[in-house]
Amino acid sequence: MKRVLPVLLAAALAAPLPAAAQMRVKVTPVVAAPVQQTLQLPGTLVSPRSSALAARVEGHVDSLLVEVGDRVAAGQPLLRLDDTIARLELERLEISLAEAELIQRDAQRLAREAEALAGAQSMSRSRYHTQLAQSAIEEAKVRQIRAAIAIQRERVARHGLAAPFAGVVTQRRAERGQWVGAGDSVLQLTATDPLRVDLDMPERHHGRVAAGTPVTVLPADAEGDAAIAGTVERVVPAADPVSRNFRVHIALANPDGRLMPGMSARVTVALGHAPGSSAIALQVPADAVERRPDGSARVWVVQRGGDGSVARPVSVRTGRHVGDRVEIVSPDLRPDDLVVVQGNEGLRPDQPVVPDMVG
Repeated sequence: MKRVLPVLLAAALAAPLPAAAQMRVKVTPVVAAPVQQTLQLPGTLVSPRSSALAARVEGHVDSLLVEVGDRVAAGQPLLRLDDTIARLELERLEISLAEAELIQRDAQRLAREAEALAGAQSMSRSRYHTQLAQSAIEEAKVRQIRAAIAIQRERVARHGLAAPFAGVVTQRRAERGQWVGAGDSVLQLTATDPLRVDLDMPERHHGRVAAGTPVTVLPADAEGDAAIAGTVERVVPAADPVSRNFRVHIALANPDGRLMPGMSARVTVALGHAPGSSAIALQVPADAVERRPDGSARVWVVQRGGDGSVARPVSVRTGRHVGDRVEIVSPDLRPDDLVVVQGNEGLRPDQPVVPDMVG
């Protein structure tokens, strides 16, 4: 019996160890793609055009054709001053014109008769030239009265006020019967389509945003699918000396008038290529990166061989985040390497795995 135990122990030690159990993991390839970094900032909706509309002549307000909150089209009448005296003066000038035109036509007739008599030597040349001069004088009077009529018609027209652009009446500063002077503000008109989004961009991103940069704007209290696509209209080329931010203007269509100036919004800006960084970078899903207690990071790469697939850890350095993907820097990682995105929690180096491709 004493001899049997050493023999059994030796046989047990000589037997091969059982292979590690295979684990089923989800994998995805490493991709080399342009890094499109985004930045989310708060913005404010403002109107690119807001005017205090003023009367162009003095007078009593005869009629107000709009109320606060009314949407108006370009050229729509908004207000009318009492133009009774101006219209009477226009009528007087038009009567004077009719009289002057009759006198002019008679002078022209006399000039034609004088020309015929002078040709037949029945009238002196001096009297003939006097008649021509009188005809020219009457023509000048007609032209002068016509100019006065044009001026008076403009004065009559200036008793009305029309919208210079489409928008919303946001303030009314006059009432019917009120006397207003020339230049007095009577209405405030604010354009609502398009609107503009103003946001302050940190100076560290200067050079990565320019006119035409794509953005998405999510108005306050709106759902994610209500985001509106837009573009940067201009970058103001001066930074605030206190905040070190520079102002960015974004054009935003608002055809249905749902948005209003003064509303807040969350703006996502697609930042351009940062100076000194590579436009193409290796990227993996964020779930593939395993953070370690010492602050380092690694990914598990699946390598295939004749005996199956195994998972091996590769130390990496992470960079920019692009949505749900992370930029990866490692000399041991190549495009199309398969990294584990699910099931990497309990892996050991050279762990046999059964990879299932994701996506």
